[in-house]
Amino acid sequence: MRLTTKSILLILVVFLLGTNVAVIVTHRQHLKSEQIDQPNKIEVPDTQLGRFFKDQLNLDANQQRQFRVFRRTYNRNANQVFTDMQLIRNEMVLVLKSPHPDRDRLDHLAERLGEKHMALKVLTFDYYFSMQNVLQPEQQEKMVDIFQSMLADEGYAKTPCSKRGMQNRKGGNSSLNNDSLRRNQN
Repeated sequence: MRLTTKSILLILVVFLLGTNVAVIVTHRQHLKSEQIDQPNKIEVPDTQLGRFFKDQLNLDANQQRQFRVFRRTYNRNANQVFTDMQLIRNEMVLVLKSPHPDRDRLDHLAERLGEKHMALKVLTFDYYFSMQNVLQPEQQEKMVDIFQSMLADEGYAKTPCSKRGMQNRKGGNSSLNNDSLRRNQN
């Protein structure tokens, strides 16, 4: 039995078509299984997290007081880290604006910025672990869903900072950006 070029091409086309269909079906099955594993998406607000947690977790008065203390401590520390990060970014801009940017200096600044980012994440996780410690088991389960929504939201983790901190991080209404940039230029 002799195979012609047309027969070989037909067999190859059918094989490739079958392979593509199998890959597509497998990919769709994988996506469906991921959707099942994800909790119901919880929309976490950028402001009024205290009220949000109170409502979502049904916090009692004692838990609300403790959450308030945790949030104040977090905000105080996190806002300082945000300020430090912005100063580093401003310094990066100054180095980049120079006629001959120093790559070693930029690498050092990037490393410092990474350290600050890590410090912020550690503060954030400490904040949430503190909150978990005062919750009842059913509240802890709901808190895990909230964490997942916060961490999965648009590829970045939301952090429970003050409104001022949010504005600075988003680049809006921040006198820190321009003022510290001017100070560093002088």
